[in-house]
Amino acid sequence: MASIVRREKSRFWTACYTSRDGRQLKRSTKTTDKNQALEIALEFERVERRAMQGALTATQIKKVLNDVSEKVTGDTLIAPTTETYLHEWLEGVGARATPATVERYGHTVKLFLAHLGAKAQKPITAVTPHDAEAFLTARLKTGVAPKTAIVDLKTINIAFRRAESYGTILKNPVAAVRPPREDCSERDVFTQEEVQQLVNAAPSVEWQTLILLGYFLGARLRDCVRMTWDNVNPDTGMIEYEQQKTGKKVTVPMHYHVIEHVHFLSTFGTHGYLCPKLAEKLTGGRRGLSEGFKRIVIKAGLDPMTIQGKGIRKFSRRSFHSLRHSFNSALANAGVNEDVRMKLTGHASKVMNNRYTHLNQETLKNAMNTMPLFGSAATPKADDKA
Repeated sequence: MASIVRREKSRFWTACYTSRDGRQLKRSTKTTDKNQALEIALEFERVERRAMQGALTATQIKKVLNDVSEKVTGDTLIAPTTETYLHEWLEGVGARATPATVERYGHTVKLFLAHLGAKAQKPITAVTPHDAEAFLTARLKTGVAPKTAIVDLKTINIAFRRAESYGTILKNPVAAVRPPREDCSERDVFTQEEVQQLVNAAPSVEWQTLILLGYFLGARLRDCVRMTWDNVNPDTGMIEYEQQKTGKKVTVPMHYHVIEHVHFLSTFGTHGYLCPKLAEKLTGGRRGLSEGFKRIVIKAGLDPMTIQGKGIRKFSRRSFHSLRHSFNSALANAGVNEDVRMKLTGHASKVMNNRYTHLNQETLKNAMNTMPLFGSAATPKADDKA
């Protein structure tokens, strides 16, 4: 029968029990609680007895250890399945992140679980770096752009990093995977004259509203189409909105053309969405707003600059999102400093803002003209030898 004793100079109880080969063993329980120590000693002996009978499996060992942990600490050692853990993680994310982020995370989790197959029903501790790397490879083989695959990998990494921090797993398997080099397809911009052409080619007042908001606010398509009259503050002359992608609140002064257009819209009412009919549409898909804007670009006689993307899909260098690039670039070309531009666009870093800055040739030439000229000594003379 297992028992416990306390050795001199030790504050922990020691378990005394019989091994599978009949030897008397002593092992520290690492606890100062007498009742807990006895529980541990009894479990040690139970494991040895089962082993002696030849009926002990790895699963049973885990169960025994789990029983000990639950009795002593109240915590379980049995890890949840990967599917269970990731779904619970998504629920937690849903309480903190924006709907757009939750949707993106949910899509990645669905893809990852499908890639794991039956392994998704095994404990999360069974996931290895090889599984994470194979998932990344599989995503790239489907033809998605490296940037998309990197975002998927980062999402899974966030989930497993949390599992590591919480002690659910000993080490994050995704951290060992090296992501591919990020190679983004570059956007182009619309000039002020081209934006005017887009407004003139718009099939409805709502599309005109959307284009003006995109260019003079630098807002994303999803943010523009979801704007309501509550976002418009006529007293301050500002439009205030929360970016759906980042959850960041942005305040932008209304440009004269926006004020003029909003005043026109107000004659039809000042409640609900600024673009009520377009707000009902999806942004993606063949009948979505993105494709609708592409048709306006073509109708305006402009080139959408459709090229082969970094993945299998075609990529339009001049899409609705180009209006956001155009907004930032127009401000930069007008000499507006970077900090102010970041405030207006809601960019969190200068690196990101720089990607949205496209300086025109005139701005670059003016910058070069600010450099001082050489003195007369630097001017070559007619009789100078080569």
